[in-house]
Amino acid sequence: MTREPVGPVKRFAVVGGGMSGLAAAFHLEWAGHQVEVIESDAALGGRCGVGVLGDRPIMLGGKNIGRRYRELREFLAANGASAYEPFGINSSQVIGGKLVTLDNPGIAGLVRHLVRSGSRTDAVKMLYFGARVRFDERNRYLGSTSFARTAAAEDRVPLAAHFTPEFAGHVLRPITLRLNAAEPEEVFLGTFGVGLGMVMDRYDQLVDGIQPILDRIASRVLVRLRTRVDRIVCRDGRVIGLEISENDGSTTRFEYDGVVLATPAHAARLVVDHELPALGKLLADVTYFPSTVAVVQYDRPLFTGTVRSIAFDSGPCSAAGVYGINDLDIVRYTFSGRAARPQPDERQLAAWIDSAESRVRELLGTGPVAKLRTVTRSWPEAHCAYVPDHGEFLAKVREQADSIVGLELAGDYLLGAQLEACYRSGVAAATRLAG
Repeated sequence: MTREPVGPVKRFAVVGGGMSGLAAAFHLEWAGHQVEVIESDAALGGRCGVGVLGDRPIMLGGKNIGRRYRELREFLAANGASAYEPFGINSSQVIGGKLVTLDNPGIAGLVRHLVRSGSRTDAVKMLYFGARVRFDERNRYLGSTSFARTAAAEDRVPLAAHFTPEFAGHVLRPITLRLNAAEPEEVFLGTFGVGLGMVMDRYDQLVDGIQPILDRIASRVLVRLRTRVDRIVCRDGRVIGLEISENDGSTTRFEYDGVVLATPAHAARLVVDHELPALGKLLADVTYFPSTVAVVQYDRPLFTGTVRSIAFDSGPCSAAGVYGINDLDIVRYTFSGRAARPQPDERQLAAWIDSAESRVRELLGTGPVAKLRTVTRSWPEAHCAYVPDHGEFLAKVREQADSIVGLELAGDYLLGAQLEACYRSGVAAATRLAG
């Protein structure tokens, strides 16, 4: 229920219809203000990647809801979501050509796995950083004081340089690929707490997908789809509106009392460059990597009840797994990492899917299967891999954003790329903007 605003009703724009934008729009509307969500894509949801497989709603992007995602789960519940199913159980990893099951090893089993994957020193370092994340919730997000100190001291070299090559390949790589679509040589220790927080959680997914949530939000605020924001408009140190390119190619100036740029850093840069070139330069430094996802329905199960997902140690397919806990015949393939660049064309992607399917069949001893339906989605800048010394970067971004009244930023580069972090960044932006 919308509450009465404290003070006059204001008109705000939220640029971006992903998780950060949805969070900002929801909280601004709940505070009693008029809100417009402006999205360049044809649908809300951003990199959740809403789609349909036959007559079944699916998500080709971010869909995993951690058990520790308290604020996101409250938002989903407030908008009608109630049915979840477990995700990520019966997970395995290919190491040296063999399938290794990693589910619930216990602390002793975890230590043995870490030592076998590299050295005792590697294991001690990993447990040390894991303890910092486990016992301090703030270390699950970018910009924590603890990891900012680590970044300042250690980010002269990439994450992989702090561990042995074997450990980087067997332990670090599945983490960095899953969250950042990056190799361990392409990310830094100062942001590693976010990845550790991800693997130390357990996950569910929405049985009905996120589309009902998107429909609920769209019923409460004005949504402009297929609409590009060209730049912010400022006067006397304050945001007064946006220049927007409409579907017909015309450019229109709209007035707003404030703006939340809830987009990836590279998109926010284009909007602020004209008025805030120093902020645009900072945002241009944030690294993103591509990712392609295919969801395939087969005529019979490809996976088994004992193995429901596999992380690969080589090749363009970084992971393959059942879409839902009982969907042994519906497989989601993720193509990310150095071997999956550049993005594939249709023919190349079909070959990658066939190759990944063959690897799964070989590892699990599955018989021949036939494809019934295939849905794919490719993002040229899918995953944020942040910057070295991210704490210093965040301080500089905040300083630049604060120089313009009525402008707030939200997105995957501020607190982290996981859904809870994106949601929290949107809430924080809305709270500051609404006063």
